[in-house]
Amino acid sequence: MKSGSKVGAETAWHLQESTEVLQAFQSSVSGLDTAEVERRQVQFGPNELTEEVPLSVPKLFLAQFKNALILILLAATIISAAIGNLVDSVVIAAAVLLCVILGFIFEYRAEKAIKRLRELAAPTAAVIRAGTEEKISTGDIVPGDILLLRPGNRVPADARLIESKKLTVDESPLTGESLPVSKDTAALTMENVNLADRSNMVYSGTTILEGRGRGVVTATGMQTEFGKIAGMLASEPEVETPLKRRINEIGRWLSIAYVIICVAIMAVGVLRGYEFLVMLIWGISLAVAIVPETLPLIITGTLAVGVQRMARKKAIVRKLPAVETLGCITTICADKTGTLTKNEMTVRTLYADGQMIEVTGLGYEPNGEFLNPQTGEQVDLATSTPLQMALQIAALCNDSDIQTGDAGYKINGDPTEGALVVAARKAGFEKQELEQRYPREGEIPFERERKRMTTIHRDTETGKIVAYVKGIPEALLQLSNRVYREVNGEIRQEHLSAEERNEIITLSDELASRAYRLIGVAYREVTEDEAEQLTPEAMEQNLIFVGLLGMTDPPRDEVKDAIADCKRAGIVPIMITGDHKLTAVAIAKELGIVPGSVEDDQVLTGAELDQLSDAEFERVANTVRVYSRVSPEHKLRIVEVLKRNGAVVAMTGDGINDAPALKRSDAGIAMNSGTDVAKEAADLVLTDNNFATIVAAIHEGRAIYDNVKKYLTYILSYGVAEVCLLAGAFFYGLPFPLIAIQILWANIVIEDLPAMGLGVDPPDPDIMDRPPRDPNERVFTGSMLKMLALMSAVIVIGCLGIFLHYLPRSALSKAQTMVFATFILYELINAFNCRSARLSLFRVGILSNRWLILGVIGSLLLLLFAVQLPVIAQFFHSAPLSGREWGLALGTSISIFIIVELYKAVKARRAQIGAA
Repeated sequence: MKSGSKVGAETAWHLQESTEVLQAFQSSVSGLDTAEVERRQVQFGPNELTEEVPLSVPKLFLAQFKNALILILLAATIISAAIGNLVDSVVIAAAVLLCVILGFIFEYRAEKAIKRLRELAAPTAAVIRAGTEEKISTGDIVPGDILLLRPGNRVPADARLIESKKLTVDESPLTGESLPVSKDTAALTMENVNLADRSNMVYSGTTILEGRGRGVVTATGMQTEFGKIAGMLASEPEVETPLKRRINEIGRWLSIAYVIICVAIMAVGVLRGYEFLVMLIWGISLAVAIVPETLPLIITGTLAVGVQRMARKKAIVRKLPAVETLGCITTICADKTGTLTKNEMTVRTLYADGQMIEVTGLGYEPNGEFLNPQTGEQVDLATSTPLQMALQIAALCNDSDIQTGDAGYKINGDPTEGALVVAARKAGFEKQELEQRYPREGEIPFERERKRMTTIHRDTETGKIVAYVKGIPEALLQLSNRVYREVNGEIRQEHLSAEERNEIITLSDELASRAYRLIGVAYREVTEDEAEQLTPEAMEQNLIFVGLLGMTDPPRDEVKDAIADCKRAGIVPIMITGDHKLTAVAIAKELGIVPGSVEDDQVLTGAELDQLSDAEFERVANTVRVYSRVSPEHKLRIVEVLKRNGAVVAMTGDGINDAPALKRSDAGIAMNSGTDVAKEAADLVLTDNNFATIVAAIHEGRAIYDNVKKYLTYILSYGVAEVCLLAGAFFYGLPFPLIAIQILWANIVIEDLPAMGLGVDPPDPDIMDRPPRDPNERVFTGSMLKMLALMSAVIVIGCLGIFLHYLPRSALSKAQTMVFATFILYELINAFNCRSARLSLFRVGILSNRWLILGVIGSLLLLLFAVQLPVIAQFFHSAPLSGREWGLALGTSISIFIIVELYKAVKARRAQIGAA
């Protein structure tokens, strides 16, 4: 494709044959090579509807000066310098500059963190490049790429279909048409065809509902049909979480209250004879110091940093409000396969024609033996046509395959189907060779409602057409009226009696109780007319039952501990699976979801659920721990009933039909291996599909909320204390305990450093020993308000005592310096108190937050510089302190640690007595 080519922009690709389109893009069914992809990425740019405005560092820095209080303070600085008070003006300017720098650092970190999260949550697509299937970011797609289209995929770019197998698409986001649209590969002949009628094209933003297909990309980014109307689409607004809304409201009310107090003090001061400029600078300094104008920024930063930690633990947050919800979760409804188990299916047993065979081998490596379970001797499959037929059906009625790479063998597709292909390979059946002999001519895709899949094949040697079916054994047995047997070397299709059907079901139940996942296989010959119909009614009846394949999927090693953590944290784990009831119970017992002796009311099948009215289901829902043989519609009903019963529900899912349940739940959790539709409906995406990651995300969600409250407690404790101290002293006729410069230095420069450390504080050791938080809980609980009142009272009494002690005995500057030092030491020590509202610092760990320790050390150095170094102390009008005076200041400030520790101990003791 020549540079600057307009191919892909306005060409009517729907009028051309697929081979002509491939040729126009200089592509092939094997896709583009790496060098050509890189060249086209430069030529066409990223596959994005709108180009993201890059983060501008200078603009972000200058934006910090938009704060009204900062601008007023800068004006006061200029006025102060103009009347000759250069020392104060320099210090105020330096404090403002440091405040701006700290605000810039916080906002820059938050913006970078959020940008990184968007990259992590970016959608992916499957393409063929250089003959190999690859999973790439949708932004990396270029014209000429070969897209693989599967159910649940969001189409990432406009494409001309080159293969379609019963492909249907939801085009409602583009055309408004709500009905599914069937697609094919035939070139159209009419030129003026609407988008909705272009049956050989798929468009960016639409969704694959059923079937599968391939397409060559014809347009990306702003050149797609969606891109052409991008100007009409509003960009997605920034999500404001409920917590952030509540914090913003609190911040506004506090700001109003603080400003009123500051104005009142300024007015009284002027009336008492203080110079207006002195009172103006003092009042503005106090307002700048205590008004929490950076509170929303700190909250955003804390959320962003916490969400990054969650991403490192393989939980990608797609919707920020989910972070708060995680701390409130009371119930986790988790899919068994791949979430509670390893999703490493291995066929372990094979049954056909009354013969049970054990299959050896581990993982996806196609090496293993077929053994007689009684004798342990190897079985020659060449002597058993039914066993061969079972494996042949398993390999052909299958959309997965094995790939080899540097890391060994891996499954390309569904792990359950992959295990069947591996088992066939162990017996010498190469899927590619089978497909050459029996090419697929049609298919009825797997649906959870039907719990089976059918493919149509033509035998190239005999010309016969056969339908191969696989699915859950009980469903196939109901649809079968004959059984495949070999008698004295002769293949027979004998009548399947009710007795034999029951024997096979009993065998299936026995294997299921040993945690085997069972797949049944069957077939029937079909006529040309039946093959043309290709409906379940035509294909899936009067089947010939062939056999069973039993596979194991061991539980994940870490899940059992995660289940125990859930129960300790007051969270109910529930298993949801399409597997047999006995298989589900066996796994649930092993993981500790249900006890060894399972009560009947703890397990419910989809069929039993269908028999219950909503009222009946509501009565039993709180006791059910395992749901088996359920469909996506059942999952939605489960979520709705649990929520009506008062639960805060997290629900996992990966299929297109799981989207309603994911949306309806309080925290929808999609698997990274799932469909695009499921991911878009979800609040979180697990990159490792692991239940333990859900528990880790809940742990982190609780920690993030705790850190927000720690930060609030810290800044409000010194804000309230400072207002009470200064206002109280002033209204009682005492001199200022702190001057404007000291207020600015104490609050803006020194105390913000520990506050930043609290924003990334490690979780409390008992964070998963508490019950879930009530979603309606106020930010300022009664317990938090009591703690704030206690901390503020201790600081005010201590600082006022120091001031009154020194005021008559020394110069005013000495008394103010002692209050300055004591006040800052109070807050540095109180930062450690704020690390937990319930636990002693000794249990939390004095040295467990290195960022807080570094912040406190930095603040101590700044305090020492402001007091002890004459060249700097002159700017703060502070007097140097002796060792004895430093000892008095430190001894007084340590009182807050002792008092708060005693308060926590008394509160803990009362809680123990109440629990007893």
